[in-house]
Amino acid sequence: MQIPVLAYHKIDEPTADIKLRGAFTSPKNFARQMSYLKKCNFEFYTASELIDFYRQHGAFPPRAITLTFDDGWKDNYTNAFPIMKKHGIRATIFLVPSCIGQTTARVVADGESERQHLAPEDILEMSEYGIEFGSHTLNHKLLHKASDEEVEFEVTESKKEIENLLCKPCRVFAYPAGFYTDAAQNAVRRAGYIAAFSTVYGEQENVNLYALNRIEILRRNRFLFQFARTIKQLRS
Repeated sequence: MQIPVLAYHKIDEPTADIKLRGAFTSPKNFARQMSYLKKCNFEFYTASELIDFYRQHGAFPPRAITLTFDDGWKDNYTNAFPIMKKHGIRATIFLVPSCIGQTTARVVADGESERQHLAPEDILEMSEYGIEFGSHTLNHKLLHKASDEEVEFEVTESKKEIENLLCKPCRVFAYPAGFYTDAAQNAVRRAGYIAAFSTVYGEQENVNLYALNRIEILRRNRFLFQFARTIKQLRS
């Protein structure tokens, strides 16, 4: 079953030093995609709202869709947030707490320049509007390569830091790069998250709330017909 969740990263144009451009969606194309989703009469849910509905009803809401953004880039505030506000769209952003308020190369691909992350005041403003914030580990640690102790630390400490900032529960989690293990799923469950998201590595046949797949929206979806084809399965 395809989970009705889209995964974005950067809503920006790549600079000259960027070699891997797949994670970029231009603001212009993002605006077109949001207009298209609204015209298709999708109903927008945060990740927690979507999962709460599934847990209560055993199915996802009709015409449901959830937008998620990984890594907590500054452009999610400067470029994506105004477009979402224009359309009355709420979404979920997965933060790397150690990167909040920083310009760093910790999460970019090898060889790329430092990039700015969301500031605390950006996060608070977006949260007040209705954007949900989940965890993407404390340090963007790839959990399939981490020890059990590291996994536990990354999962639990990131939750605490986000909750301390927002004074709200942090209820959902996204695995960095989509990679997870049984131990990671168990750690996420123990920490009190209600669900965890992967990407294309998530389970396809069953709804495992701690290994949910998402549809990645990449630079190759820059033409609207490509985007429409990518999400076609969600319209049926």
